[in-house]
Amino acid sequence: MLLLRRDAETRDLAALELAGGLLTSRGARTAHAAVVARQLGKVCLVGCEALQIDEATRTVCLGERSFREGEVLTLDGNDGAVYAGDVRTETVTDADLLARWRRLGAARTAAGIGPSA
Repeated sequence: MLLLRRDAETRDLAALELAGGLLTSRGARTAHAAVVARQLGKVCLVGCEALQIDEATRTVCLGERSFREGEVLTLDGNDGAVYAGDVRTETVTDADLLARWRRLGAARTAAGIGPSA
């Protein structure tokens, strides 16, 4: 289940905790709701101008395609894409990035910088 909104607001927190992700038609990556969504481990795509929400009919349009409540959409947080249907996802660990992060942490600790010092 995804939470789709024109703008995400603080009052959406309870619904967001239950949702697998957040998709909004307005907003920015650094908006409070977007940051909170990511802290909750949710995929969050904001500022999707192609998203049109019709609350009366409980449908959404993405570009030329229309979806009813209950139809499955998949959000790709890496590419910012929205897919119709249930798309298989795979978590890939970037070993080089993790190694650089560990080296940076060790260097900061050795220099007496940060909470580990």
